[in-house]
Formats: sequence, structure tokens, C-alpha cells
Amino acid sequence: MKVTKVFSVPLFKQSLRANRVLLIACTVVLCLMTVVITYAGNLIAGTESADYTDAQSDFYSHLYVLAAYNDMMGTDLSYDDFASADDTTMYETVFEMMSAQSDELDLSVEKFAESAELLAESDVGLDVYITNFEYVYALGATEGVFTGDTLDVSTMMTNMFEMMGMSSDMLNTMTEMDTSAMLNQMYFTIMCLLPIILFIIFAGNELFVDQVDKGSMAYVLSTPTKRSAVVITQLIYMIITPLVMVGCGLIVRLVATRAFTGEVDIVKFLALYGGIYLLAEAMASICYMASCIFNLSKNALALGGGLNVWFFLCSLLGMFGSETMVSMGMGAEMLGVFNNLTIVGLFDAEALGTVGSGAVDYAFVPKLIALLLIAVVCYAIGAVRFQKKDLPL
Repeated sequence: MKVTKVFSVPLFKQSLRANRVLLIACTVVLCLMTVVITYAGNLIAGTESADYTDAQSDFYSHLYVLAAYNDMMGTDLSYDDFASADDTTMYETVFEMMSAQSDELDLSVEKFAESAELLAESDVGLDVYITNFEYVYALGATEGVFTGDTLDVSTMMTNMFEMMGMSSDMLNTMTEMDTSAMLNQMYFTIMCLLPIILFIIFAGNELFVDQVDKGSMAYVLSTPTKRSAVVITQLIYMIITPLVMVGCGLIVRLVATRAFTGEVDIVKFLALYGGIYLLAEAMASICYMASCIFNLSKNALALGGGLNVWFFLCSLLGMFGSETMVSMGMGAEMLGVFNNLTIVGLFDAEALGTVGSGAVDYAFVPKLIALLLIAVVCYAIGAVRFQKKDLPL
């Protein structure tokens, strides 16, 4: 009778059958989350890409000229009248006259209409821009009666936000924050990782310790299958199944990104999903090791599952200790210590996201090497331990 020493096809098929429902369910959840986050990121990117600063400046310049002309001549020119007027000759005359008096002004009826049309496409609304201009024009630039400081709309708004508990630093952070990058970080370290962790914990527990606990491992070893074949087969299983999940997530992300944006940076996504796969393998190796060491499922779950849940929770808490969250008033600096208590921190989404660009941040390289070492060491410890320990068969 032929003895299997390296790889057992029947055992591999058995492991697939035992966890196929869990594998499919977690993969589907991962793919759905991928589609949702890709669509949300596309919406945010579309909002952030629209810059109406120049249009607002042009629009306000025309409104300022109209307001100044009204003060001088006692007229009642306004944008509403301009938009509804059949004859805009009067407005053209005013714009030409004011432009002739200043080299810095380049006003015309066409530019006035064009800037208004652009602002009307923004989420703010044209009427809000007009109302804001009225406040700006009414306030002008005056001095405080007590301090003598210059008063303007900008400082008034800053002071108002500070009264509401929002500092100027917080406002600057919110303005400069790359929400797309932040959403990407949340996806990989939470939404993408969670279904993978769930699969790894439950599937890893069934590889060895669950079968030992229930007595079915005695049947496996009663066949011409060496322990070496068991550990290698189950190790390959824990390498392939997370790879399938991550691969499906990558394909869905590429297709969704292509569908929503029309273009996709394949190299960057390969780097990001390659990094998340190494993180998944580091976590899987811990569950594999625990399943090999213990003879009771509860003990294996306590070590393998407990550590991975701890890593996940630490990354979640650590996110609220990041500099961005703290400056926005949505976190606490002391929570940053949790970033040092999880291997999830070795997945550097920000650095990996630079792959394929002209300025690659190689800070991710030693971190990925550390994840690879964790996986190799834990897999090796588990394989050696299972082959040498006494089993209650």
C-alpha cells in the first residue's frame, strides 16, 4: 500500500468540503464590501476633484463691480436681473467701464455668465454664493472697537467655529485631508480584513485541533497518510484559500474601479492586495500553529482566534489615535499606543499605494518582510509540533 508522505489529495478535498460554505460566504462579503467602497471612493474623488475657486473669484469680481456701481449711481443691478434680462447691454457697459479703470480687472457679460454657470453645478448652490458675497460686501474690512484688529469674514468664521469647539487646526486638517486615502486605509485594515479573519479563525481551528478533539484525526492517520502529509496538506490549504479570497477581492476591485472611473492603476492594486495577503498569511499561520499545538478546540481558539481578534481590535482603536483623527477631534492621542500592539500596523497602505508612481515610498518593504517571517516561523512551529506531540487518539 502506497504511503502518502507529502500531500494528500483526499485530505485537501475534505478540508475544502468542510469549509466551502464559510469560504464562499466570506468571499462574497469581501467582494460586496469592495464594490461599495470603490463606489464610495469614486464619489468622494469626484467631489474633491471639482475646484470652483477660480469661478467663485470671477463671479465675486463681477458682483463687486455691480455693487460698487449701484452705490455710485443709485442703480439696482443684480445677478437675478442679469439672468432674466433679454438685453444685457447695460451690464456690458458697466463691466467695460470698470475694466478700463483697472488693469487687474477683465470683466465681461460672457465671463459673468460662465462663472455663474460653473458655480451652479457645485453642491453649494448659486444662491448660497450670492448670499455669502452680500455678507462679505456688507462687512468689508473694519477695525475692532476694542482691539483695533482688522475684522473680515474669514476671521469671523474662524472665531465662530472656535466657539463651536472646532479649532483652526482642525479646520485646516479637514480641508487638507485626503479622504480617498483615508477610505482606502479603512477598507484594507477593517472591511477587507474582517471577513478574511473570520474565515481564518474558524477554518484554521478545523484543520487539526477540531479533528483531534472530535476523534476524526484517528481515522485520518489510520489511512496510509503520514503526519508530514497532514501538516503539509493543511499548510497548503491555509495558503491557497486566503489567496483565493484576496484574489477575488482584487479582481472585483479592478473591475469596479474600471467601471466607475474608466481607468485603473493595476500595479498599485497588486501591491496593496499583495500586502494584505501577506498580512492574512501571518494571521493564518498563528491559527495554524495554535491548531497544531493544542488538543482542545477551546484552547486553540483562545490563542489563535484571540490573538487575531486582539490584533483587529487594536488596529481599530489605533485608527482613532492617528494624527489625522486627533486633529479632527474624533480621536485621542493616547489611543495611538494600540498601533504598536498589532501586526496589522505592518501593513502600510499609504506606502504601498505609492507603488507604480514616480515617488515610491519603500517603507513597506521591511514591514512586509516581518509579516513573511511571522508566517514562516509560525507555520514551521506548528508543523514540527504536530508531528512530534502525543495525540489522544
